[in-house]
Amino acid sequence: MPSNEFSIEEYIEPLDLFSTSASVALVLASNLRCQYNAPYFAFQRGGRRYGVVQGCCNHWECIRCGEMVAKRHYGRIVEGARKIQQTYALYFLTITCRGMECSVKEAQENYGKWTHRFLRTCQQKYTRQGGTWFYAQVTEAQKRGHPHSHILTSFSPHDLVEGCVSEFNSRSNGTVQEQYKDALRSDWIQEMVQKAGLGEQYDISVVKNAEAASRYIAKYLFKDSQFGTHFPKGWKRVRYSKNWPTLAKIKTDAFVLISRADWYNLASLAVVVDCDNKDTFYLAENYLQGSDVIVREK
Repeated sequence: MPSNEFSIEEYIEPLDLFSTSASVALVLASNLRCQYNAPYFAFQRGGRRYGVVQGCCNHWECIRCGEMVAKRHYGRIVEGARKIQQTYALYFLTITCRGMECSVKEAQENYGKWTHRFLRTCQQKYTRQGGTWFYAQVTEAQKRGHPHSHILTSFSPHDLVEGCVSEFNSRSNGTVQEQYKDALRSDWIQEMVQKAGLGEQYDISVVKNAEAASRYIAKYLFKDSQFGTHFPKGWKRVRYSKNWPTLAKIKTDAFVLISRADWYNLASLAVVVDCDNKDTFYLAENYLQGSDVIVREK
C-alpha cells in the first residue's frame, strides 16, 4: 500500500529546473489524479484562504506523483552536492551492466546486488584510508534494457591516473570509426566493477562544478524510462549514502481531509478554498456545499 504520510514538501518544488537556488513555489498545477488514491490535504495560504491538494503516493509509476518524487530527489542531489563540495572533492562515476551475455531479466534481478557490492567495496577501501564517504546514485535503463548508473561520490581510488579510452562513432558514410579521448583510468576500479558482477566499462572524472555535475546526473530522473511499471518490485532508481544531506523539513499546519468532520473543520476555518484541479474542485464543492465557503479552481 502507498504511504499516506504527508509532508508539505510533496507540494514544494525543491529546486526549479532552471534556477540556481531552492524554490518554495507551491505546485497546484496538476490536472491528474493520483492512481493510488492518496488522501487530500488542506493548508493555509494566508488568513482565511486555504488550499486543497491531493497528497503524493510516493510511487514512481503513478503518472501524477512520479514527477513529484523525481523533483524531490532532484533537489536533494543538487543541494547535497553543493554542501559536500564546500569541504570535500567530488567525483563523477558511471558504471554499467554486463553486455550481450546477460539478459535483461538477469540484469534487473541482480543489478542492485552488483552495484551494492561495488559501492560497499569502495566505501570500505575509502574509510580505511581515512576518507569521508558520500554518494548519490541515479540508475536508469539503457535503450537495450540493461541498467547503468551515474554516481556522485567523494571516493577516488589510489591509482587514478590520466589515460585514454577508445570510443566508436558512426560516420556519415555508414562506417564506424574508432577514436580515442583523454580520460582518468584506474586499474582498481576496472578490477572491482568486474568482480562485483558489472560490466567492464566505467568512466570517472573530477567534478569541477558541483552545480553542473549534480544537475547533469539528476536530469536522468526525468527520463520517460524512469516512469511506468516495467521495473521489478523494489527497484531502486535513486540511492544515497546515509550521510548524504537531506532537504530541510518545512513546517506546515496542513491537515488531512478524510472524514466529513475534517471537511467541517475546514469550513469553520476558511472563507475561500483554492483547489489544484477540477476533480479536487468538485470534491470540495460537494463536501462544502451549504457552508459560506467560496470554492475556486486554481
